[in-house]
Amino acid sequence: MSYTEVDVTPPPTAQHVFIARQPIFDTNRRRVAYELLYRAHRDATQATGLSESHMCGDTALHALLSIGLDRLTAGTTAFVNITREHLLGELYKIFDPTAVVLELLETIDGDAAVVDACERAVAEGYRLALDDYDSRPSLDPLLPFASIVKLDVLGKTAEELAPTVARLNARGLTVLAERVETAEMLHACETMGCVLFQGYVFSRPETLDGRAVNVQHATVFNIMALLNEPDVTDSALEEAFRSHPSLSLSLLRIVNSASFGARSVDSIPYAIRLIGREALSRWMLIMLIATVGAQSPVAHEAVVNALVRGRFCETVTAHGLSGDPSARFLVGLLSRMDALLGLPMDSVLERLPVSADVRDALLKGTGPHAPVLRLADAYERGEWAEVDADDSVAIALRAELAGLYADAALWATQRLTITAE
Repeated sequence: MSYTEVDVTPPPTAQHVFIARQPIFDTNRRRVAYELLYRAHRDATQATGLSESHMCGDTALHALLSIGLDRLTAGTTAFVNITREHLLGELYKIFDPTAVVLELLETIDGDAAVVDACERAVAEGYRLALDDYDSRPSLDPLLPFASIVKLDVLGKTAEELAPTVARLNARGLTVLAERVETAEMLHACETMGCVLFQGYVFSRPETLDGRAVNVQHATVFNIMALLNEPDVTDSALEEAFRSHPSLSLSLLRIVNSASFGARSVDSIPYAIRLIGREALSRWMLIMLIATVGAQSPVAHEAVVNALVRGRFCETVTAHGLSGDPSARFLVGLLSRMDALLGLPMDSVLERLPVSADVRDALLKGTGPHAPVLRLADAYERGEWAEVDADDSVAIALRAELAGLYADAALWATQRLTITAE
């Protein structure tokens, strides 16, 4: 089931996000890639209204977290626009180098810092494309690092374009003709030596949408500060993540990106160790630049409920149920993500790298994690007979449940107070 097929009104915790994609074809009319484009809303036809840095960051973030690169590209390559800021900061490393082409915006010139950054990116396996190439001398230092050069052919003649195409071909560069709007121009570009094509003659950009959970700036700043402190423990980082359900969800989606091999994880500490602090810091910066959900307030009660359930499942396990308390926190937290995102649980879990036990508990109500979820649900609904009949809960533990739930509620309130400050 795709996000666009789900007819559910987003709750206040969810932000509707949009990305346009336009296909890129080769000389055999095979679709070989999509360019991903920022869109502020479904009906938008241009990437306008925000800074280049914001739009590029927003597109990168939602391509991986909210909609999914696999959904956007159908297994082909993604052309992703990046600014000078993103290039120098190496924020492109959130992407698997085999899945993307980094499209340097036309505002970037080949100064020494940019050249060094391009050299590093290429050495790490990334492919670079120059967008809207206009032959200005300041771009010459970038040509040795580019593999693709995009030419805007709209309104130009073959006589104007042919010398540039010939010069680029002579350097072994792939020339992509963009804004090709007529069959005549497509034929002319092929004759000149262009081998990739993009434009209205094939397809107008198609807008896809997804749901993103609000990410509070205070939490992002806090985690970035912690990541820059060498003495901060993994436990402290875990505490920072568990204070905000949407960041925990994003953390799992980061692990599931191709860069990390789509691993299965059972707990937040393992996810943090798997990603590594340097990569995680880069993700936090992307989130900050994109300002996800800046226009939408958090639905306080829905977030509190998710935190309380996660903490309750954790503490009940620690006080007598068999299992890993950290894994139980994750299970409890995820059990409310369908409400936070406004999506069916199978859609929420579709791209998350959770273990089979976690998936079975959330989708089927089976496996080692299922009893604690049943207990939490029964307790929240006040079904005391069901709680008392649960064989997995020792009599001594039943006497503690009221206190454990109250502690979980207090813990959740305290965490939200901290992140709001």
